[in-house]
Amino acid sequence: MPSSKTQIDISEAFGRVRQRFEQSLPDRAEAMLQLALQQKTGNELGQLRAEAHKLAGASGTFGYAMLGRLARKIEQLVVDIIALSPEMRALKMPDLNQQLSVFKQTVAHQLNAPVNLTSAGVPLKAEQQSIWLMLDASELLSELSVQLQAFGHPVRHIASFEECIKQLQTDTPALLFTQVKQADGAEIFKQSLLLNLVQQRQCRLLMFSQQDDFSLRIQAAQQHADDFFVSPLDVPNMMSRIAELLEQAGGSHGRVYIIDDDVMLAEHYELVLNAIGIETRINSQPQHIIEELINFQPDLILMDMYMPQYSGAELAGVIRQYPQLRRLPIVFLSSEQNRGLQNRALSYGADDFITKPIDDGQLAKAVRVRLARSLQIKTLIEKDSLTGLVKHSAIKDAAELEFERSERSGKPLSIVMLDIDHFKKVNDNYGHATGDVVITALATLLRKRIRKTDRAGRYGGEEFLLVLPDCDSKQAQLLTRQILQNFVLLHFNTAGEPFSCSFSAGVACSADDKLPSAEQLINKADQALYRAKQAGRNQVCL
Repeated sequence: MPSSKTQIDISEAFGRVRQRFEQSLPDRAEAMLQLALQQKTGNELGQLRAEAHKLAGASGTFGYAMLGRLARKIEQLVVDIIALSPEMRALKMPDLNQQLSVFKQTVAHQLNAPVNLTSAGVPLKAEQQSIWLMLDASELLSELSVQLQAFGHPVRHIASFEECIKQLQTDTPALLFTQVKQADGAEIFKQSLLLNLVQQRQCRLLMFSQQDDFSLRIQAAQQHADDFFVSPLDVPNMMSRIAELLEQAGGSHGRVYIIDDDVMLAEHYELVLNAIGIETRINSQPQHIIEELINFQPDLILMDMYMPQYSGAELAGVIRQYPQLRRLPIVFLSSEQNRGLQNRALSYGADDFITKPIDDGQLAKAVRVRLARSLQIKTLIEKDSLTGLVKHSAIKDAAELEFERSERSGKPLSIVMLDIDHFKKVNDNYGHATGDVVITALATLLRKRIRKTDRAGRYGGEEFLLVLPDCDSKQAQLLTRQILQNFVLLHFNTAGEPFSCSFSAGVACSADDKLPSAEQLINKADQALYRAKQAGRNQVCL
C-alpha cells in the first residue's frame, strides 16, 4: 500500500485542483451569461457552446452533478439556436438567458452546500514478490523453485487448498501457481473461498493441468486466471510469463497521453491515473502533438472530442497519418451523448468512447482495462515470445529514438551488445530446451537489473542489446559487469549434470565519439563485443 505520506500528498493534490475548479465557477458562469447578452462579433454563441460543453464534462467529475446537467442543457439549447434563422434565434435567446441565470444562481448555491465527492483516486495494492507453488509433482516443484529463487523471488510451497486458505488469512503472494486437480481428486474450481480470497488479495493466478480441456480453460477464465499451462510444462515460457506479470504488478502500469482543453479536468484525470501507477502526460499545444507522442511513447491516448482549435476527430486523423502511431489506441473522453456523432468521430481513427462525467473509480477501471489490452497486443507484436524482451526491430527503434533524444539533450547514451559464450556447445551438449532456459535466465536478469528508462532487447539468437539513456561508458561497463557476475553464479541442471554460463559484452557511448547515427553506435558496440571474445570471453570491453 502507499505510505501515509503518499496518500496525504495525493489527497492534497486532488483538493488543490478541486479548489481551483470551484473558485473558477462564479466567473465562468458570469462569462457565459455575458456572451449571450452582449453578442458583438457573431462568434459568442460558439464560445458559449464550447464553455458549456467543458462544464458539462467537468462538473460531475468534481462532484457537482447538478451543474453538469444544467450545463449540458445549455449546450444543447445553444446548438439548437445556432441552427435557427436570425429571426427565430432572437425569439429563443430569452430562454437561453434564463437558463444561464439559473446556472449562475445554482453555482452560488452549490458552492455554499456540502459536496458529495466520489473517491479521489484508487489506492495502490501492496507490492509483493513472493511466489506460492501448489503442486504435487515433486520434480517439477523442485525445478521451478530453483529457477525462481535464482532470480530473487521468495518461494513458498503450499501442500493443499486448505493450507493455502489458511496462509491467505495473513499473507499475500505476488503470484499463486496451482494445479487444477490435486492427487486426492480435489479441484481448484470447487474452492470458492480460496478463489474469492485470491481475487480479494489481487494476486496473480496461474493454473496447471495434466490435460488440455476447453471446459477447464473456460473455468479458468471465469476465475480470472492470468494463464493456463498444460503438461508437459514449458518451463522457459512459464518463467517468462511470471516475469512479465510481476513487472506489470511492480512497475509502471502503462503510459497515457491526455488531450483536453480543460486544464483543470486534465490535471484531475492525471492525478486519478497516477494514483494507480499509470504514467501520464498532458498535451498543452496540439501543434506539437506528433513530436510529443513520438518522444513520450504512450500506450493509449485519452482525448476530448470538442476543443476550440481542433476537434478530437481531426487530431485523430492527423495521428493516423504517421505509420509509427497507427497502432496507438485512441479513446475519446467526452460529454457527447449522441451515438451518431460518437460513431462519426470514431470513423476518423479512434478506437473507443468513454462518456463523461465519469467518477474517479470508473475512470480508473475503464482506462486500466483498455491499457491492459493495449499492452497485451503491444507485447505480442513487439516482444520475443521466449524472453519477453523486445524483438530486433523494436530494440533498434528504441536505440534510434534515444539517440535522437541524446542529440537534443546533450546527455550520453550507451549501447551494450551481449552474447552468451559457447552457446552452441550448450545446445549440442544439453539440448535446445536447456539452451532456451539459459537464454530466458539472462533475459530475466537483464530486466531485473536495468532502470525503467532503459530498454533491453533480444537482438538475435543468443545475442542481446541494451539501450541505456543518460548513462556514460563507465556506468554502462560497471552495470554490465555486475550482470555478468550474477549470471555466472546461476547454476543450470540437466539430467543431474550442473553447469554454468558466461557472456561477453561490448559497450559504446555517444559521448566518447561523435557518431552520426544509432546504427553506427550499435556497430561500435558490436566491435567492442568482438574484442571481448577475442580476449578470452567472459568479460566486458569498451
